[in-house]
Amino acid sequence: MLYRPDLGFRDEGQELSSESFYADALGRFGEARVLPPVVFRSFRYSLLEDEMIWTRDWICIGTEDEIPREGDLLPFTVGIHGIHVQRVGQELKARFNKAQHGGCRAIPLQCQTGKKTKCSFTSCGYSRDRGAIPAGDLGEGAPEMEQYLGSQPERLLTAHTARLGPLIFVNLDVSPAAANLVFAEIAEAGGFFRGDTQCVASGTLEFPANWKILGQHLAAGEVLSENLDGEWLLVRATAGGKAALVAWLFPNLVLMRAGNGTCAVVLQPSALGQTICRYFMYGAVEEGNSAFWTAEIERRAVKACEDHKNIVRWGTNYRPETIGATLPVQQNLQGLWMQRMLAWRATRAPMQAIPQPIFQYARG
Repeated sequence: MLYRPDLGFRDEGQELSSESFYADALGRFGEARVLPPVVFRSFRYSLLEDEMIWTRDWICIGTEDEIPREGDLLPFTVGIHGIHVQRVGQELKARFNKAQHGGCRAIPLQCQTGKKTKCSFTSCGYSRDRGAIPAGDLGEGAPEMEQYLGSQPERLLTAHTARLGPLIFVNLDVSPAAANLVFAEIAEAGGFFRGDTQCVASGTLEFPANWKILGQHLAAGEVLSENLDGEWLLVRATAGGKAALVAWLFPNLVLMRAGNGTCAVVLQPSALGQTICRYFMYGAVEEGNSAFWTAEIERRAVKACEDHKNIVRWGTNYRPETIGATLPVQQNLQGLWMQRMLAWRATRAPMQAIPQPIFQYARG
């Protein structure tokens, strides 16, 4: 990783990676304050997230159902890094795309704002991803071949992969922590994939809320447990009137199980205040299942969108009564857990340049 002193992780007069920045948000429930609004509205904070989360944690990017055949390829933007996973024999190989930035000679200004653009040329670290690509579209001379694989895919920078049931995870770090134990814990605790590994429905929803706020509301309910390293949170809830179990695997996967079905929701930031939800449903093929789960996701997202609007307007002329006011107490246990996850990672992010960084900020 590379820390650029000329850029810094400072915004709105605050050092975003210091312990003091998070201190008021780490107290006991009922006393801890919400995080400062800069966490949800700052482009520079999103760059810190790239350093401390997206290039270090295990990130869910989709499912094996999306790439069922040899050579099929699934693109996904992790932070500001364009990567893909391809099925090669019995393995899933993760690599950084050959055209990390769309092949542009310089990064266009509209692509440097933190909002993913709709690029007609390719999927890259600054654009919205296209769907899975069938192997037949990756032949020699095809644009997709040049954008993702090039002529020598074996020479591309690789990433690590892991699986939880049918779900695919990647980790961009050089030596990541093992995922198997964490995945085994949550699979046993929640029973989310009880042999249900065939996807019966999938789709995409998008909401005007920061991914962190959306995650805490998708995981709403009575907190039951978390693992000792704070990588997952298990919640008892209701979904459509049914008893449900919900888990948040930090940072970007929420699992919900009710009745005989499981819904996996993959979160992907598309802007500072916008999040794509890719949902995948498993279990019995029953009429109304798709509508049941999408309605539940949308119901939980309503409060997230309200909270996002309130916090990003805090201290501004949109909410003049909050200018100079003390931040409110965090009223949500999931929100407090999220704050602890951020603080733990931010205060341990590398703050020194290294001679040969693996990841670098793009030069315009």
